[in-house]
Parts: sequence; C-alpha cells; structure tokens
Amino acid sequence: MLSSPVLYYHSLAMEPKVSCIIPAYNEEKTISRVVKTCLKTAEVNEVIVVNDGSRDGTKEKLEKFKNKIKIINLPKNKGKGYAVAQGAKGAKYPVLLFLDADLTKIKPHHLFSLINPIIRNKADMAIGSLPTFRRPNYPLWLFSGQRCLRKELIASHLKEISQSGYGLEVILNEIFKKKRIIVIPLISHKYLHIQKKYKQNDWLSCYIRETWEVTQKTIKIKSKSYRQKIKTQLIENLASYFRVSIQKIKTYLQEE
Repeated sequence: MLSSPVLYYHSLAMEPKVSCIIPAYNEEKTISRVVKTCLKTAEVNEVIVVNDGSRDGTKEKLEKFKNKIKIINLPKNKGKGYAVAQGAKGAKYPVLLFLDADLTKIKPHHLFSLINPIIRNKADMAIGSLPTFRRPNYPLWLFSGQRCLRKELIASHLKEISQSGYGLEVILNEIFKKKRIIVIPLISHKYLHIQKKYKQNDWLSCYIRETWEVTQKTIKIKSKSYRQKIKTQLIENLASYFRVSIQKIKTYLQEE
C-alpha cells in the first residue's frame, strides 16, 4: 500500500525544474501581480524579470522582490526578443516559462497548466490561449507570449531570438513547427491582459510598431516575393482601422 505514494513523490523529484522569464517594459501597473503569482506557483523554481530599459516605475516595483527573484536591468530598451534571450541565457533550469508582464488576472493554476505538459514530456512547447466567456475562440494564440518549452530546443537560436523584437512568437513558431505543440486555454471570466490603451499614453504608436514587427517576421519566413505588397496593404489597413493618415503611421514606424 505504501509503494504507490513513494513512487509518486520520487517521480515528482525527478521532474525538471522551471525558470520563469518575464520581459518588462514600462509595466509598473502590473509587474508586481505577475511576480507574486509566479512566487506562489510551486512548479516555478526561479523567476527572472528582465527590465527592458523601462522609463516608468517598473524598476522600483521590482526592488521589493530583489531577495526572491533575479532582476536583469537593461540600460536601454532593446525589444522583447532581446530581453527574453538575456533571461534565457541567465536561467538555471532546463524548462523555460515565458510570461508577459501585463497580465492582470493570471493565477497559479494557469501557470501549472502550461508547465505540466513540458515537465511530463507530453509536449515540446505549450502555448497559452486567452479566451473569455465572451470570446471563447481566441484567434491570436499563435502570437501569445505565454509559453513553456525546454531550453535546449532554443539554445542554438538565441541570437536569432535576440534580434526578433516583437516578432519573438513568430520565430518560436518557426523553430517548433515540426515539434510537439499543445495549445492550453487559460480560462478566465475577465481579460488576463491589460489592454494597451489603458496602460500607455502612446498605445497607438506602440501597437502599430508591434504589429509591423510581427508582420515583417512573418513575411520574411513565409514569402519574400510578396513582401512589399503585404507591407503596403498592412499600412493601408491600419490607417483605415484607426482612421489616421498613412503618413502618421509611417512616422510612428520611424520613431526610435
């Protein structure tokens, strides 16, 4: 009768440990909540926050966790891909959990659902989809920043990842396209993400640049022959959607 629990606890001890990497740029409103959730999650063994040159109070918010987590402060904003690559290089453990810093309602059970398939070797990458009861079919899971994977599978791609900017998820999708991917719905009755328009004064320009980077990475991987055509169409569609001039969008894209 005693053999079963003994074997169970032995198997748990043999499971690989997890480093959680959180890239953060001007996320003073939400970063504390995300870190607290990670610290409450038993399956997370290390938390690394990469403060990507934030100009708000993100650095100060992280100070209160300095004895519990690893903090990497980049002097200048280098982009999401670069921040994640730095976190991956500094991670101690073989399983990496990537989380966005603007998650407002994330809970330990959400993180467990991402981690479990990887530490049990049921998948090579788990991607968190963010449906709600109002929007059960979340169409943008391909670009979700909530992911868990084995470090060894991206070790040779860290240079490419560091140069990916907001196209990080596109690069990861390409790296894992022939591997085992599982999509996990992170169920919540409220949005887990805080919307950009509620956290950034310049949310429009940030959204446009982010969309542009993702599109560029997708085009580069999928089809070089249609690159210019798709870029032009994207700018026209964004201008129509936001009802701003094409010249204004071009100005946003040229900003540093």
